[in-house]
Amino acid sequence: MDAIADGPQVQVKFVTQQRQFAIPETAIQTPARLRRYGLSQIINLVLQNEGGAPFDFLIDGEFLRSSLAEYLEEKNMSTENVLTIEYVESMLPPTPLSSYEHDDWVSAVQAHHPGGFLTGSYDNHVRLWNKQAECTQILTGHNGAVKAVQWLTSDGDNGTLLSGALDRSILAWEYSHADNSHSILYECRGHTGGVESISLNATGDKFASGSADATIKIWTTVIPTVSDHIEDVTETRKKRKTVKEDRILKAPISSLNAHTGPVSAVTFSSTSADTLYSGGWDHSVRVWDIENSVNITTKNCEKVVHALDYSQHSGLLASGHADPVVRLWDPRSEDSSVVKQTLSGHQNWVTSVSWSPSSSYMLASGSYDGLIKVWDIRAKGALYTLSHGKASKKVFSIDWSNDILLSGGEDNQMKIHKVQDMTERAEA
Repeated sequence: MDAIADGPQVQVKFVTQQRQFAIPETAIQTPARLRRYGLSQIINLVLQNEGGAPFDFLIDGEFLRSSLAEYLEEKNMSTENVLTIEYVESMLPPTPLSSYEHDDWVSAVQAHHPGGFLTGSYDNHVRLWNKQAECTQILTGHNGAVKAVQWLTSDGDNGTLLSGALDRSILAWEYSHADNSHSILYECRGHTGGVESISLNATGDKFASGSADATIKIWTTVIPTVSDHIEDVTETRKKRKTVKEDRILKAPISSLNAHTGPVSAVTFSSTSADTLYSGGWDHSVRVWDIENSVNITTKNCEKVVHALDYSQHSGLLASGHADPVVRLWDPRSEDSSVVKQTLSGHQNWVTSVSWSPSSSYMLASGSYDGLIKVWDIRAKGALYTLSHGKASKKVFSIDWSNDILLSGGEDNQMKIHKVQDMTERAEA
């Protein structure tokens, strides 16, 4: 301790939510010149932790990214003040694992707990992958680029899933790895523009789709035995010829009509099966009660909304836009125009956002600048910046599931990064 105990001192009380790293919460004299590394030394010395775990430090909810002396000067505080500093174990850098080659742009990615990955591509195909970088199934049925994929059920060997495409259709599939088979369960018909986004609700009995036709359709996941009566007067003769006559057709149970431009993102609340969030080209983020087909709240901003994701841990919405900024919203707030927080660091449009499944603070974003950024929303800048692949190749889709971060982009690749599971970090 003597090696670091020189120069001006400040009284610090260290606190943590992580019980395995807790030390007595008494004020101690600490050198004001110390930064994160020196403060981590103190914690590890008190813990008698010879391994020397790295920590991050927060004062009033913000990460310390300077010395204590610089912080005090910035805040016009003196060394006579007692600082209460919260510490959490630092997140390790994400590690690149694998790259999955496609025949065209990878526009949609999703991971799943049993270990498989799902991708949609501009070559009109849906692909299933295992963790050994093997493509186990190629699902062919769309006549346009696949823009959205969504698992329904999976036990590792068998399952069902959804895909939405620019051909205006949503297909429900079943597959079996045991005999390498797949088939179309039904086709959802009702959109008059390309399908941009799909989201399954918390109970798994309904899903929503957002489309370039400015509508959101709500569907059940019940497998029909006969086709619904569907009348689509806008369909062209050419389109009708491409529809397989033996497909079971399904109609939506409701249509949500409030957006005044394409709906590029829909995501259900993970805590309420009837609460849906949407974002679109009309610069709005909307909150819906789908049981009553009511637009509860509308939040407006100055840019087109490209992506949305909801965090069950923080209750916040993250959005990506036609600018380099990630915006955070509190959907419970009645204020229609106040953004809770902004995250700046990308150099081009933000096209995809994904919250950590185990932390209130961790978020990932993908951008047309070809980069993926991992954020802790308590810090002023990104914790880590990952390159998806070739320089300037756009990132179209990301998904954070457990300790896996997927990305798909313009370089025809799906990339896999291993990310530290944040369950053990503080959840204030």
